[in-house]
Order: sequence, then C-alpha cells, then structure tokens
Amino acid sequence: MKLITNRIFKNLLLSGFICMIAATNIYATDINSLQDSAANYYNNAQYSEALVFYDSIYNLNYSSADLFLNMGNCYYQIGDIPSSIYYYELSLNLDPANENTKHNLKIVNTKIETKAEDLPVTFYKRWFTSIISVMSADAWGLLAIFLFIFGLGMLALYFFSFKLSLRKTGFILAIISIIFASCSVAFSINLAKKVSNNNYAIVFDKGLVKSSPNNESNNLFEISKGLKVEIIDSLNLWYNIKLSDGKQGWIEAENLQRL
Repeated sequence: MKLITNRIFKNLLLSGFICMIAATNIYATDINSLQDSAANYYNNAQYSEALVFYDSIYNLNYSSADLFLNMGNCYYQIGDIPSSIYYYELSLNLDPANENTKHNLKIVNTKIETKAEDLPVTFYKRWFTSIISVMSADAWGLLAIFLFIFGLGMLALYFFSFKLSLRKTGFILAIISIIFASCSVAFSINLAKKVSNNNYAIVFDKGLVKSSPNNESNNLFEISKGLKVEIIDSLNLWYNIKLSDGKQGWIEAENLQRL
C-alpha cells in the first residue's frame, strides 16, 4: 500500500512538472508570436497597430527594457509625449546603460512645453551615478558572482601552490576580486532599490500645483505634460510632488502616472 502511494505521489509530481513546462512553452510562444506581429507593424510604420500587440505583451506580465523602448518609440511617433517619456523611463529602470533609450529620452524631453531646471549635483554623486548606471542590477549581480568565484580560485592558488610567486599573485588577485565583488553587490542592490522603491511619476495632464491638498488652496505653479516629478507624500487623491529644481506642492493624483 505504501509503495502504491509513493508511486502515485511521484506520478503526480511528474505530471505537475510536465504541465508547468508545457505552460511555460505556451507562454513563451504567445510572447514570441505577439512580438513578431508588433515588429511587423512597427517596421511598416504602423505604430498604433504595433502598440496593440506591445500592450498585449505587457498585459501578460512580461517586461523588458527592449519592450518598453519600443513602446516609447511608438508613442513618440504618434505624438503622445507623456506616454513616450513614461516608457523610456521604465526601460531605463531595467537597463540604465542603454544608449538608445537615453538618446531617445533626451530628444523627447525637448518636446516638453515647460521644463524644470535641475539643481546642481555634487561631483561625487554624479560620479557614483555614472558608474552604477553602466550596467543593470542583474548584470552587476552576475559580475559579483563571477568575481567571487574567481577570488575563491585565487585563494585556492594561494593556499595550495608551492611557488612563492604564484602564492603572492593568488593572494593579491583574491583580495582585489573580493573587493570588486563587494562593490558590484552594492551597486546591484542600489539599482534594485531604485527600481523597487521608485517614487517618481510622469505628468500626463497639465495641472496647477497647490499649496495644500485641496482645490481651494493657493496656486503655486503649473506643470506641463511629460514632466518627471518625485512623489514626496500622498493624501487621499493628492500627491505632494517635488520638481528637479526644488519646487514643491500638491497636485491631484489623476494628473500623474507613477513609474
């Protein structure tokens, strides 16, 4: 009886595994089919039609830097500047080193009616940001694993080599590898936190920023569609936002779309 029960349990596990593999293959097939259709319309400059398929891919809970880049391109071509900026920003969240996305975002940002001037940033913050933006969080994580394994190999060389010169080389390279692996881990965590704790939004509807979260309060300034803002706080259906030039105030949540 126990043998039969174990056999049934193993058969159920095997069936479940086969079903999971089949579902994964069907999902991948759907994604590839939709991507092919979207690319066909995109290459024929039928951007609205391409967006239908890109949206379908996105609705399948699939995301990638290339998908968001293509969506941003489509929205730019049909004249929807806020949506274009929104998807370019999403693309950069996943792949901050993508030069095509950065170039396209720079171009589309020139289309914003009123732009906020960025506050000056200290040199070390610019330096740190430029370094960690060279690769994505996943890429930094993979580099950290490679460096850690390499460091272990060098430690093995240090402990087991009979030549003094090889032992010195192994020790030095092990220390360097572990230091750089630790830096890579820190960069990966920093970028991952930026994506998961994203407090930024894109303005989709021009609106007046108020001194407090109600329509009767004083008007402070107006913001244009496509502007990227930081969300400081929220209350009911209002967001307390901060612009890159330091201006701050409250605006109705319906005017924004969070990244």
